[in-house]
Amino acid sequence: MPAPALQQFYISQEQSIYLLSANDARKHKAWFRLCKQELAKLGYRKVRFIGKGAYGFVFAGINQLNQHHVFKFSRLTLPPHIQQRLEEEAYMLSQVCHNNIPPLVQYAQVGKQGILVMAQAKGEDLEQLCIRQGPLPPHEVMHIAIQLADLLDYLRQPPIIVHGDIKPSNLVYDQASGKLALIDWGSAVPAQLDSQLQPCGGTGLQVMTDNIECSNARMGDVYFIGEEQLAGALSSLDLMNKVSLLLYIVLLLAKRAALAVKSLAPIALAYPKN
Repeated sequence: MPAPALQQFYISQEQSIYLLSANDARKHKAWFRLCKQELAKLGYRKVRFIGKGAYGFVFAGINQLNQHHVFKFSRLTLPPHIQQRLEEEAYMLSQVCHNNIPPLVQYAQVGKQGILVMAQAKGEDLEQLCIRQGPLPPHEVMHIAIQLADLLDYLRQPPIIVHGDIKPSNLVYDQASGKLALIDWGSAVPAQLDSQLQPCGGTGLQVMTDNIECSNARMGDVYFIGEEQLAGALSSLDLMNKVSLLLYIVLLLAKRAALAVKSLAPIALAYPKN
Protein backbone atom coordinates (compact mmCIF):
# COMPACT_ATOMS: atom_id res chain seq x y z
CA MET A 1 0.00 0.00 0.00
CA PRO A 2 1.62 3.30 -1.09
CA ALA A 3 2.15 5.94 1.56
CA PRO A 4 -0.24 8.95 1.42
CA ALA A 5 1.13 11.95 -0.47
CA LEU A 6 2.43 14.91 1.50
CA GLN A 7 -0.07 17.06 -0.40
CA GLN A 8 -2.77 15.44 1.76
CA PHE A 9 -1.35 17.23 4.83
CA TYR A 10 -3.98 19.74 5.87
CA ILE A 11 -4.32 22.39 8.55
CA SER A 12 -6.69 25.26 7.86
CA GLN A 13 -5.41 28.78 7.32
CA GLU A 14 -7.08 29.93 10.54
CA GLN A 15 -5.27 27.26 12.54
CA SER A 16 -1.98 27.72 10.68
CA ILE A 17 -1.91 31.33 11.82
CA TYR A 18 -0.66 29.98 15.15
CA LEU A 19 2.71 29.34 13.53
CA LEU A 20 3.22 32.98 13.51
CA SER A 21 3.56 35.98 15.64
CA ALA A 22 1.22 35.40 18.58
CA ASN A 23 2.95 34.67 21.87
CA ASP A 24 0.14 32.41 22.95
CA ALA A 25 1.51 29.12 24.27
CA ARG A 26 -1.92 27.50 24.25
CA LYS A 27 -2.46 28.25 20.56
CA HIS A 28 1.02 27.04 19.66
CA LYS A 29 0.38 23.80 21.51
CA ALA A 30 -2.88 23.39 19.60
CA TRP A 31 -1.06 23.81 16.29
CA PHE A 32 1.64 21.33 17.32
CA ARG A 33 -1.06 18.82 18.24
CA LEU A 34 -2.76 19.26 14.86
CA CYS A 35 0.55 18.90 13.05
CA LYS A 36 1.26 15.62 14.81
CA GLN A 37 -2.21 14.35 13.96
CA GLU A 38 -1.83 15.20 10.27
CA LEU A 39 1.58 13.54 10.04
CA ALA A 40 0.11 10.47 11.76
CA LYS A 41 -2.59 10.35 9.06
CA LEU A 42 0.21 10.17 6.49
CA GLY A 43 1.51 7.04 8.18
CA TYR A 44 4.16 8.56 10.44
CA ARG A 45 4.60 7.34 14.00
CA LYS A 46 6.52 8.66 16.99
CA VAL A 47 5.99 12.18 15.66
CA ARG A 48 7.60 14.74 17.94
CA PHE A 49 8.50 18.41 17.97
CA ILE A 50 12.28 18.83 17.96
CA GLY A 51 12.96 22.53 17.52
CA LYS A 52 12.15 25.96 16.15
CA GLY A 53 13.97 28.89 14.64
CA ALA A 54 13.38 32.32 13.20
CA TYR A 55 11.84 30.89 10.04
CA GLY A 56 9.78 27.95 11.27
CA PHE A 57 9.28 24.76 13.26
CA VAL A 58 10.81 21.29 13.00
CA PHE A 59 9.25 17.88 13.69
CA ALA A 60 10.55 14.33 13.35
CA GLY A 61 8.80 11.04 12.68
CA ILE A 62 9.19 7.49 11.35
CA ASN A 63 7.33 6.35 8.23
CA GLN A 64 5.88 2.96 7.32
CA LEU A 65 9.24 1.87 5.88
CA ASN A 66 10.90 2.62 9.22
CA GLN A 67 12.70 5.62 7.71
CA HIS A 68 13.42 8.51 10.07
CA HIS A 69 12.44 11.87 8.58
CA VAL A 70 12.60 15.52 9.64
CA PHE A 71 9.90 18.04 8.66
CA LYS A 72 10.44 21.80 8.44
CA PHE A 73 7.41 24.10 8.36
CA SER A 74 7.79 27.77 7.43
CA ARG A 75 6.19 30.52 9.51
CA LEU A 76 3.28 32.00 7.56
CA THR A 77 3.71 35.53 8.93
CA LEU A 78 7.09 35.97 7.29
CA PRO A 79 7.35 38.06 4.10
CA PRO A 80 6.97 35.92 0.94
CA HIS A 81 10.64 36.28 -0.06
CA ILE A 82 11.66 34.97 3.38
CA GLN A 83 9.16 32.10 3.24
CA GLN A 84 10.68 31.20 -0.12
CA ARG A 85 13.94 30.35 1.65
CA LEU A 86 12.55 26.97 2.67
CA GLU A 87 12.10 26.05 -0.99
CA GLU A 88 15.59 27.38 -1.74
CA GLU A 89 16.97 25.26 1.10
CA ALA A 90 15.32 22.23 -0.49
CA TYR A 91 16.85 23.11 -3.85
CA MET A 92 20.35 23.51 -2.42
CA LEU A 93 19.99 20.22 -0.59
CA SER A 94 18.95 18.55 -3.84
CA GLN A 95 22.26 19.63 -5.39
CA VAL A 96 24.43 17.65 -2.95
CA CYS A 97 24.95 13.93 -2.54
CA HIS A 98 27.39 12.85 0.15
CA ASN A 99 27.48 10.19 2.83
CA ASN A 100 27.70 12.87 5.55
CA ILE A 101 24.70 14.88 4.31
CA PRO A 102 21.18 13.63 5.12
CA PRO A 103 19.40 13.72 1.74
CA LEU A 104 16.32 15.64 0.67
CA VAL A 105 13.17 13.51 0.63
CA GLN A 106 10.56 15.97 -0.63
CA TYR A 107 9.49 19.59 -0.74
CA ALA A 108 5.81 20.48 -0.98
CA GLN A 109 3.81 23.69 -1.02
CA VAL A 110 0.45 22.98 0.60
CA GLY A 111 -1.59 26.17 0.24
CA LYS A 112 0.63 28.86 1.73
CA GLN A 113 2.49 26.33 3.88
CA GLY A 114 5.94 25.19 2.74
CA ILE A 115 7.00 21.77 4.01
CA LEU A 116 10.53 20.42 3.66
CA VAL A 117 11.13 16.73 4.35
CA MET A 118 14.62 15.25 4.68
CA ALA A 119 16.29 12.21 6.19
CA GLN A 120 17.03 12.55 9.88
CA ALA A 121 20.65 12.33 10.97
CA LYS A 122 21.29 9.72 13.62
CA GLY A 123 23.03 10.80 16.80
CA GLU A 124 23.43 13.98 18.83
CA ASP A 125 24.71 17.39 17.80
CA LEU A 126 28.26 18.11 18.92
CA GLU A 127 27.27 21.08 21.06
CA GLN A 128 24.89 19.01 23.18
CA LEU A 129 27.23 16.02 23.16
CA CYS A 130 30.11 18.05 24.58
CA ILE A 131 27.88 19.72 27.17
CA ARG A 132 26.63 16.32 28.31
CA GLN A 133 29.87 14.35 28.05
CA GLY A 134 32.66 16.90 28.20
CA PRO A 135 35.75 16.91 25.94
CA LEU A 136 35.84 14.01 23.49
CA PRO A 137 38.85 11.66 23.36
CA PRO A 138 41.56 12.54 20.80
CA HIS A 139 40.84 9.58 18.49
CA GLU A 140 37.15 10.56 18.29
CA VAL A 141 38.01 14.20 17.60
CA MET A 142 40.27 13.13 14.74
CA HIS A 143 37.61 10.83 13.32
CA ILE A 144 35.17 13.77 13.29
CA ALA A 145 37.75 16.13 11.76
CA ILE A 146 38.63 13.69 8.96
CA GLN A 147 34.98 13.28 8.00
CA LEU A 148 34.45 17.03 8.09
CA ALA A 149 37.52 17.58 5.92
CA ASP A 150 36.22 15.10 3.34
CA LEU A 151 32.82 16.78 3.34
CA LEU A 152 34.28 20.26 2.88
CA ASP A 153 36.46 18.91 0.08
CA TYR A 154 33.33 17.60 -1.63
CA LEU A 155 31.62 21.00 -1.37
CA ARG A 156 34.60 22.56 -3.17
CA GLN A 157 33.80 20.53 -6.27
CA PRO A 158 31.48 22.07 -8.90
CA PRO A 159 28.86 23.22 -8.29
CA ILE A 160 30.68 24.81 -5.34
CA ILE A 161 28.31 25.35 -2.43
CA VAL A 162 28.86 27.39 0.73
CA HIS A 163 26.87 25.92 3.63
CA GLY A 164 27.08 29.20 5.53
CA ASP A 165 26.32 27.92 9.03
CA ILE A 166 28.75 25.15 9.99
CA LYS A 167 28.93 24.99 13.77
CA PRO A 168 28.84 22.29 16.48
CA SER A 169 25.03 22.39 16.80
CA ASN A 170 24.70 21.68 13.05
CA LEU A 171 27.07 18.72 13.17
CA VAL A 172 25.31 15.55 14.32
CA TYR A 173 27.53 12.70 15.49
CA ASP A 174 26.53 9.10 16.14
CA GLN A 175 29.03 7.64 18.60
CA ALA A 176 27.84 4.08 17.97
CA SER A 177 28.67 4.15 14.26
CA GLY A 178 31.19 7.02 14.32
CA LYS A 179 29.29 8.82 11.55
CA LEU A 180 29.12 12.62 11.25
CA ALA A 181 26.30 14.50 9.50
CA LEU A 182 26.03 18.16 8.45
CA ILE A 183 22.48 19.49 8.81
CA ASP A 184 20.50 22.74 8.41
CA TRP A 185 21.06 24.06 4.89
CA GLY A 186 18.96 27.19 5.36
CA SER A 187 21.97 29.49 4.88
CA ALA A 188 23.49 27.56 1.96
CA VAL A 189 24.22 29.43 -1.27
CA PRO A 190 26.14 28.68 -4.47
CA ALA A 191 29.66 30.08 -4.26
CA GLN A 192 30.28 33.22 -6.27
CA LEU A 193 34.04 32.68 -6.31
CA ASP A 194 35.96 29.44 -6.64
CA SER A 195 39.09 28.42 -4.68
CA GLN A 196 41.16 30.59 -7.05
CA LEU A 197 38.84 33.55 -6.29
CA GLN A 198 37.56 33.47 -9.88
CA PRO A 199 33.84 33.85 -10.68
CA CYS A 200 31.99 30.54 -10.67
CA GLY A 201 29.99 29.60 -13.75
CA GLY A 202 28.99 26.88 -16.11
CA THR A 203 26.66 25.07 -13.70
CA GLY A 204 22.92 24.90 -13.14
CA LEU A 205 23.37 27.30 -10.22
CA GLN A 206 24.84 30.05 -12.40
CA VAL A 207 21.57 31.95 -12.51
CA MET A 208 21.87 32.36 -8.72
CA THR A 209 25.42 33.70 -8.90
CA ASP A 210 25.41 35.95 -11.98
CA ASN A 211 25.46 39.18 -9.98
CA ILE A 212 28.95 39.25 -8.51
CA GLU A 213 28.68 42.90 -7.54
CA CYS A 214 26.86 41.98 -4.33
CA SER A 215 27.35 39.10 -1.93
CA ASN A 216 24.69 36.39 -1.93
CA ALA A 217 25.86 35.20 1.51
CA ARG A 218 23.25 34.59 4.17
CA MET A 219 24.01 35.19 7.78
CA GLY A 220 24.03 32.05 9.89
CA ASP A 221 25.23 32.19 13.48
CA VAL A 222 27.26 35.40 13.85
CA TYR A 223 29.62 33.63 16.25
CA PHE A 224 30.65 31.11 13.59
CA ILE A 225 30.39 32.99 10.31
CA GLY A 226 33.62 33.77 8.46
CA GLU A 227 35.09 37.25 8.81
CA GLU A 228 34.98 37.84 5.03
CA GLN A 229 31.33 36.84 4.85
CA LEU A 230 30.49 39.04 7.82
CA ALA A 231 32.17 41.95 6.05
CA GLY A 232 30.01 41.45 2.95
CA ALA A 233 32.59 39.71 0.75
CA LEU A 234 31.46 37.48 -2.10
CA SER A 235 30.74 33.93 -0.99
CA SER A 236 33.62 31.52 -1.59
CA LEU A 237 35.22 28.38 -0.23
CA ASP A 238 39.00 28.24 0.05
CA LEU A 239 41.72 26.23 1.74
CA MET A 240 42.40 28.63 4.59
CA ASN A 241 38.74 28.75 5.62
CA LYS A 242 38.69 24.96 5.65
CA VAL A 243 41.81 24.55 7.75
CA SER A 244 40.68 27.30 10.13
CA LEU A 245 37.35 25.56 10.60
CA LEU A 246 38.95 22.18 11.26
CA LEU A 247 41.33 23.74 13.75
CA TYR A 248 38.44 25.44 15.51
CA ILE A 249 36.43 22.22 15.73
CA VAL A 250 39.38 20.32 17.17
CA LEU A 251 40.12 23.06 19.70
CA LEU A 252 36.48 23.23 20.71
CA LEU A 253 36.04 19.52 21.22
CA ALA A 254 39.41 18.59 22.66
CA LYS A 255 40.09 21.88 24.50
CA ARG A 256 43.78 21.20 24.24
CA ALA A 257 45.64 23.46 21.83
CA ALA A 258 48.73 21.29 21.65
CA LEU A 259 46.73 18.22 20.68
CA ALA A 260 44.74 20.21 18.11
CA VAL A 261 47.79 21.59 16.31
CA LYS A 262 49.63 18.27 16.36
CA SER A 263 46.61 16.29 15.13
CA LEU A 264 45.54 18.74 12.45
CA ALA A 265 48.95 19.13 10.81
CA PRO A 266 48.80 15.93 8.67
CA ILE A 267 45.33 16.89 7.41
CA ALA A 268 46.36 20.43 6.51
CA LEU A 269 49.44 19.20 4.68
CA ALA A 270 47.41 16.73 2.67
CA TYR A 271 45.36 19.41 0.89
CA PRO A 272 46.41 20.70 -2.54
CA LYS A 273 48.05 24.08 -2.46
CA ASN A 274 46.42 25.29 -5.69
